[in-house]
Amino acid sequence: MSLNKLSVVACFILSKANVFAQQNLFPKDTIKAQNLEKVVLVHKDNVMSLSKKLFSVAVISKKDIEQTAANNLADVLTQNLNITVTPDASTGKSTVSMFGLDGQYVKILIDGIPIASDNGMGNNIDISQINLEDVNRIEVGEGAMGVLYGDNAVAGVINIVTERRQRHKWQIQASVQEESIGKEYNISDKGRHIQNFKVSNNLNEHINYTLGVSRNNFNGFYNGYQGKDYVNIVDGAVKNDTLRGTEWNPKEQITYFANANINIGKHNIFYKFQYFDESVDVYNRFVTGRKQEDGSLKATAVDETFDTNRIVNNVTITGPLKGETNYNLFLSQQNQKRYYQQYTYNILLQGIEGYNTDAISQSSDVWFSKGFISNIVPNSTFFNLQVGYEFSWQEGFDAIATGDYSNDVVVNTLNNYDFFSVADFYINKRLSLYPGARITNNSQFGNKFIWSLSSIYKITDSFNTKAVFGSAFRAPNFTELFYYFVDANHNVQGNKNLQPEDGISILLNFNKSTRLTKQSTLKTALKGYYFDIDNKIGDITIVEEDGSNLFTYANIDNSKIAGISLDNTYSYKNLSLGLGATYMGESTTISTTDTSNSDYLWSYNIQSNINYKIPSIKTTFSGQIKYTGRTQVLLGDNTGSGAINIGQTDSFTWLDASVRKDITQNINLTFGARNILDVVTVNASDVAAEGHSNPANNRLFGNGRSYFLKLLINLNLN
Repeated sequence: MSLNKLSVVACFILSKANVFAQQNLFPKDTIKAQNLEKVVLVHKDNVMSLSKKLFSVAVISKKDIEQTAANNLADVLTQNLNITVTPDASTGKSTVSMFGLDGQYVKILIDGIPIASDNGMGNNIDISQINLEDVNRIEVGEGAMGVLYGDNAVAGVINIVTERRQRHKWQIQASVQEESIGKEYNISDKGRHIQNFKVSNNLNEHINYTLGVSRNNFNGFYNGYQGKDYVNIVDGAVKNDTLRGTEWNPKEQITYFANANINIGKHNIFYKFQYFDESVDVYNRFVTGRKQEDGSLKATAVDETFDTNRIVNNVTITGPLKGETNYNLFLSQQNQKRYYQQYTYNILLQGIEGYNTDAISQSSDVWFSKGFISNIVPNSTFFNLQVGYEFSWQEGFDAIATGDYSNDVVVNTLNNYDFFSVADFYINKRLSLYPGARITNNSQFGNKFIWSLSSIYKITDSFNTKAVFGSAFRAPNFTELFYYFVDANHNVQGNKNLQPEDGISILLNFNKSTRLTKQSTLKTALKGYYFDIDNKIGDITIVEEDGSNLFTYANIDNSKIAGISLDNTYSYKNLSLGLGATYMGESTTISTTDTSNSDYLWSYNIQSNINYKIPSIKTTFSGQIKYTGRTQVLLGDNTGSGAINIGQTDSFTWLDASVRKDITQNINLTFGARNILDVVTVNASDVAAEGHSNPANNRLFGNGRSYFLKLLINLNLN
């Protein structure tokens, strides 16, 4: 029986077993990262959490992160049922999609504050840049969340919550992790090498702080290429065989962070600082060979380095305003710069001869503020209200002005002024309604209206349903509006006349928890979702008057996504089993062509995991497998007609496994393998040929079967 059929049948069996089980008992609290089970957010830092009463919220705990030896957000999201992580080998970026909608429709926050990037505020973030060393948990909210979290939160929100206070006066934590990249590994220039250090101190009952640093050195994926210092010399001359460099570009990431948590009476101030530095090296496959006057051979290549620096200053202030009415204030200043260096590298001497370009290629400054007052009518048993504002200011530039790196760049500004409100109507003890609205004023396209309606109906104490209806509002990002890259060989420009996308987002969620026996429980979540998006923004090609091609953006099509998913988790003593499946269809109607096919492309996504703990030897075994079905992609052309066609990316299966062993109370070891099925490329009709190992219509999706080993030392002192 195929993996598709077997997993669907298993899901059906688990759900049927649930029907005949006993009801109204609480399940065992077992949470797996890949299951995304629902949790009640009762932490002191719940002001930074997503609203569980309004949305379907799931959690990935710190234990789940540690079990998979995840260093960044890309490591931990790979196995989630309704989430797909898409890497880009050329840029090194990894972006996330949810319910078939790409990173433009998923908002990523740290402690409730959007992350700034070169694309905008919180969207299309490179999740491989988000370090998890000081993370307490990751929350995943699903459905239209634009009322509370602003434009572009169409599919959902991923919120990363920082650790606040430790149980001990001092906590010192250090770890070393070694990982192969496919079959490639050595201690110096192959594989992945990770080091982390963190110290936390509860200064007194009112003040605590954390300081830390994390380094992730990814030496690239060679995959048949020969590296930085390779040159092919035949009969005393350089012969270009395009084997220099690596398939995936190497990069080094260093993250410095500091957190301070201060309690003043009933009021709390939390400050987070982060400095992120990433360096990506791009090695030219073409080598220039020249004979010197002394008869020796000189071999050089023009290489590039992209160095990204990001500074984050976030402040959260919370407390009671009057009685049980609370205030919540978020302030953020973020700055990102990407430095570009182009230099001539002498391969035989293994040194840099000189720099051709050394300048800033991208810069963005962001100021953000959000505030809201909650529980405004605390004494009412029928009605309550939350009101708030949000302000963001972005200024920056991206790419080359007139073909040269210089100070002569076009700096643009994008501002948002928003006001929002959510009302609570408690109809009876089983039914609650939560209508909400947001007015957003954007400096580029004016006033727009975002709305949502959430509801909860408790069928029994252990069986409830939740519905989230809302507008599928997405504003054009900074790149789509202002990107400018024009020189003798390129003409890529943003479109300042773009209009926001809008439409309808619907998510229905049925949850049931059942105790099968005294020691076993079953949790079942059945979801149905539908997105209808008008004026979707896409890439187009236009022929200029001089016959050259202009690559830009336009509102060109309508997109519909419909699907149903079933997720089950079975727990028995120290065993946890998860099995889920999604059946999703995607339809795209192109307004610029008469040959558009608006039929739905249907596909399965299937995910399963197992987690088993043996207390006697203090060891936990885990495994995760996920089948990702085919997806639609939009195809442009090079004729200048502006025509857009529809293609697809084929399916693939991803398998991970790990073992976590507590050696002592303070030392533990985690080892395992990622991508056990050795996925490297996936057929994709929107990919052109890029090299000997990546022919046309093949997208690089993995770097082969990799093995990892992590040693963690944790000291707690009182």
